[in-house]
Amino acid sequence: MKRRFMLCLVAALLCCFIISGAAYAGEKVHKFKATPENVHNGMLESTITPRLTINSGDTVIFNSLMLLEGKLKAGMSMDEILALRKEVMARGNGAYALTGPFFVKGAEPGDVLEIRIKKIVPGDYGITYNYPGDMKRGGLPEYVPDGWSRTLYYSKDKKSVEFMPGIVIPLRPFFGTMALAPRPGEKKNSAVPDYFAGNMDNKELVAGTTLYVPVSAKGGLFMAGDAHGAQGDGEVSITAIETYIKEAEFQFILRKDMKLERPMAESKTHWILMSFHESLDEAMKIALKDAIDFLMAKKGLTKNEAYALCSLAVDFRITQVVDGNKGVHAMIPKSIFKK
Repeated sequence: MKRRFMLCLVAALLCCFIISGAAYAGEKVHKFKATPENVHNGMLESTITPRLTINSGDTVIFNSLMLLEGKLKAGMSMDEILALRKEVMARGNGAYALTGPFFVKGAEPGDVLEIRIKKIVPGDYGITYNYPGDMKRGGLPEYVPDGWSRTLYYSKDKKSVEFMPGIVIPLRPFFGTMALAPRPGEKKNSAVPDYFAGNMDNKELVAGTTLYVPVSAKGGLFMAGDAHGAQGDGEVSITAIETYIKEAEFQFILRKDMKLERPMAESKTHWILMSFHESLDEAMKIALKDAIDFLMAKKGLTKNEAYALCSLAVDFRITQVVDGNKGVHAMIPKSIFKK
């Protein structure tokens, strides 16, 4: 009897494996080459023409361009950057040259797109700068009134960059902006993060992390750009190490079994809940409520237990304070849960 039970169990598990494998048996690997002619530079909306159509389970290998239509270049002075920015804005374009959109077949409003970030290889250099104080951009423009820029060249192994003699920063490349289209009829600034993700500037979204974004328009319409070689939480001067990506590898999986109001992410060590609001206080409250609700739903905690655990073991970090909507992300460590 025991042997028969084990055979049935093995057969059931094998059946599940075959069914699970069948869901991705036809997955494809696509290669998409971003060029100045085929990237998206404007507002985010549901009517943008897709550049690539994929199925759930497919992987896309792609690249990205520098900021400002890909025209930001090594060695530019602050005056040259400001002149380029003025030229780009005069055409009605935003700062970001976004690779995409990628249309995911079957994606409908109310679904969730799971984006597995498998690989991100940066280019050879990055640029960091802060605008003149009278532009009122950044976390403390009145304290640092002069514009400033610096080109930073990466080490040969792409693992570090020398900011100046004696200061070496580890590289952790990620896309500052990963967006889906907003709801039909809406036009959203690609520089302002919101429910559709967008300019999150979350430094945790490196290779090995999975991002989950609610779908608001047919096909999802995934776009990525504004790549960073490294960044501190807050991104206080308004830029990170602004870079381009030579090669990124993402897998896209349509999740009709999930419901989300806002993007969230997952790494090997943490669940990462993100919130965005004009007020940093309100962004904090949203992140805290989401963390409490997450712990109640996933771990069966009461509201009081979840609230207390957030105070004892969850880190609430300032994602960025410079993108219109400020960001807070809750870092829930997986290591504290033993079952």
